[in-house]
Amino acid sequence: MRNAALLLFLLPLLACAGQAQQAPTGASKDFQPDGRPMARTLVYECQGDVEFITRVGPGEMALWFEDRYLVLPQVRSGSGTRYEEADVVFWSKGEEAMLEVAGRSYRDCRLNPARAPWEDARRRGIDFRAIGNEPGWSLEIRGNESLLFVGDYGASKFLFNVLTRTGGSEQVLYEARQGDDYINVTVEENACADSMSGERSPFTVVVQLNDRRYPGCGRKLDHPWVR
Repeated sequence: MRNAALLLFLLPLLACAGQAQQAPTGASKDFQPDGRPMARTLVYECQGDVEFITRVGPGEMALWFEDRYLVLPQVRSGSGTRYEEADVVFWSKGEEAMLEVAGRSYRDCRLNPARAPWEDARRRGIDFRAIGNEPGWSLEIRGNESLLFVGDYGASKFLFNVLTRTGGSEQVLYEARQGDDYINVTVEENACADSMSGERSPFTVVVQLNDRRYPGCGRKLDHPWVR
C-alpha cells in the first residue's frame, strides 16, 4: 500500500511528473456548485505512483500539504469541476482528475474509494480502525477517550465514551460499557486478511458486542501533520 502520508509539498520532487496540462477553462453562464456531499474525504491515485488527499465541501476543497493544508475555492469551468488558489489548480470530471502545482501537472488521477474511510478516520484523529464482513462493520478507537462501533452495514451504531485498555505490545484488550451495552475488543499483532477483498492488515481484531461476535482486521493510524 502506498504511503498515505505522501503530501503535496513532495509532489514536485517526484520523477513521475508529466508535462504541464491545462485544465479545461472557459466562461460558464450557469455556475453550479459541486454537488458532492459536504465534508467528504477523497483519495486520488495518479500516474507514476503519486497520490493526494482532499476533503470536499460546498463550493470549496481542502488539499493537505506537509505542514499545512490549503483551501481552494471552486471557480467557473467550461467542463467538469475546477478549484483554484494561487498556483494550485484541481480539476475533475467524473472519477478522473488532474492536479497542477506551480505549473507542473499530475494527470490520470483516479479515485480509490476503498482508502477514503481510512484517510477520513486519520484526519479525525482516530488512532486505530478495524473492519469486518458478514455483516459489514467498522470500529474506531480514539486513544483512551472513545470507541465507536458501526454494525450491520451502518444500520446500528454504538458509542462508548469511557473505556479501559489493558495488555502489552502484542495484544491489547479494550472494554467499555454504556447503559445496557457492553463491548470487548481484542487486538492482536498478527497478520490478517480481509475475508472479502483479501487485503492484508497487521492486526487481527475480535469484537464481542453484547451477545454477538465480530472477527475482522485492523490498522493503527498515524497523524504525520501533528507536530
